[in-house]
Parts: sequence; C-alpha cells; structure tokens
Amino acid sequence: MRDFDIPPPRRSRDERPTTPVDLPRRVPEQRAGVRTAYFGGTRDQVARVRSWCRCGMRMPAHRAFPILLVVSELVTNAVVHTASGGPCGRVRVSMETLPGQVVLVGVTDDGPRAQFPVTVPAPADRVDDADPNGRGLRLVAALAEKWWWTGCPGGPLTVWALVDPHRDPAA
Repeated sequence: MRDFDIPPPRRSRDERPTTPVDLPRRVPEQRAGVRTAYFGGTRDQVARVRSWCRCGMRMPAHRAFPILLVVSELVTNAVVHTASGGPCGRVRVSMETLPGQVVLVGVTDDGPRAQFPVTVPAPADRVDDADPNGRGLRLVAALAEKWWWTGCPGGPLTVWALVDPHRDPAA
C-alpha cells in the first residue's frame, strides 16, 4: 500500500452505508439519444446532476440554461419532498434530445417518505413573498413547453418536462 492510499472504513456486518456508494451510475439505454443516470438523494448531488446534463448537451450555455434550471428544480423537489432525500435515497434522471432540439427531461423519485402524507407534484396555489420555498414548479411551468407527472400516487413518480432551448423567454 502506498502512503497516499487510504483503506476504506471498516463497518460491522449490521452497519449499512447511509448513501449508495455506486452513484452516480449511468444506465444503458435501448434508444439512441437518451441518457439516464442514478444520483444520490442529497442536496449536494443537484450540482452533479447539472454537470452531467451539461456534458450531455451539445448546445451553447445560453441555450442549455433553461434545461439545467428545470433539472435542478425537479431534482431538488425529489430530494426535499420524497423518500429520495432519505437514507440510501436516489434520483433517476433521464434526458433525451428530440427533433428540433427540444429536450425531454424526466426525474424519478423513490416514492413518498414514510409516515408523511402522499402528495403529487403541483405548483403552490399561493406563494408568500417572505417564504423562499414554493416556486420550483411555477418556474418549471414557465420554462417548459409542458410538464406532467406519471406513476401511481404512493409509489415512485416521474416528473417530465419538455423544454425548448430556442424559445424566446420574453414571449
């Protein structure tokens, strides 16, 4: 062993790591043009997701910005509001460039947190100006051509967003 190699920490047989150690993990896709990966369910992984998405897009930064913002909001929501943010939680992110360079983004969570009410993604009805929370899905709705969710309430949900990076944001 070289002096700069650090052995992994020893764990008892009953002790499990709090986060999956093999994340992010790319998933092979059957369709060309689709990228999918799993990421850990912690807030610091949101920047890693953005970086992964940015590396997969072949467009200038000013075109990629709305896509990266939408992905950030969806992953943050999954980590904050679902079991993905719990111990060993994870988030699945998929990205596909469709004809016309429209990008389809999907973020799948681990389902609802135990002992919390089952909820589905919906923009907040009312947002208090003093509260920094509650604007994520409103932002997604403003930047995306369309957004929706699939899955069964009480199980893992996928939130989809169709983002046109060439759309004029002032329109």
